[in-house]
Amino acid sequence: MFRMAESEHPDPPDGPGKPTRDAALRLAREWFLRAERIDMRELATALRVGRTTLYRWFGDRDGLIGEVLARLADQTWNQLVADDHGTGAERGLDAIRRFMHVTAAFPPLRTFAAAEPAAALRVLMADGRAVSQALRTGFTRALAADGTAPSAEQIEIMVQLATALEWAPIVIGEEPAIDRAVALMRHLLDATA
Repeated sequence: MFRMAESEHPDPPDGPGKPTRDAALRLAREWFLRAERIDMRELATALRVGRTTLYRWFGDRDGLIGEVLARLADQTWNQLVADDHGTGAERGLDAIRRFMHVTAAFPPLRTFAAAEPAAALRVLMADGRAVSQALRTGFTRALAADGTAPSAEQIEIMVQLATALEWAPIVIGEEPAIDRAVALMRHLLDATA
């Protein structure tokens, strides 16, 4: 696997002043991208802050990981929406399909889902958290690019379909049902057009 020994964690980012929330996110992102477990105690030690500070900044470990993933999702959306194919709702659905394929194949995310399935499901599927908000924003943006304006309820249904048909199968060791998710989204949009 990609996991490195705990002693190989990098030193905290150099710079004047006290460590910041952004520094914590950057370091957690580095660890996540190396498929290392994000541990609040180790992160606090590396940043030379108390764990209480991390909990004040992020709420809990799931909140921290969720913010790391939400930022990665935003970067992915920015790349995919700029390279959309098709017109109308099909253009948005193509971006969503490609987003799902990219995220389902992302090795650090796969490692996280395999190593910590319960945490992965909480972070990836919990309503009202950073990842679900990033998905709602990304889906809305992808579909709005060509004038499709789904309701907030439709977006919520689409996000739930995407996460359930992508991540639940991955966590239990099966392949994600991305084409099925996109087909159901298409039916949802067609039924309300």
